[in-house]
Amino acid sequence: MYAEGHKVRSAPKLPLNLLDALRNFKQNRILRGILGEDFADSYYKLKMDEWNQYMQNFSEWERSNALDV
Repeated sequence: MYAEGHKVRSAPKLPLNLLDALRNFKQNRILRGILGEDFADSYYKLKMDEWNQYMQNFSEWERSNALDV
């Protein structure tokens, strides 16, 4: 399948990161309906907090390659 993946035109694209996945999750009314709005909202908030904490930290690669220090 992976060798032929480039030929599959109708395959949905996966999110590239947690933020993209959360944006998709927030708009997915079917999944939010199954999980319940209260749970979905709590999960979204928890994961957005996780994303924001992640974005506040520099990786070692960023320190050595992106910062002019």
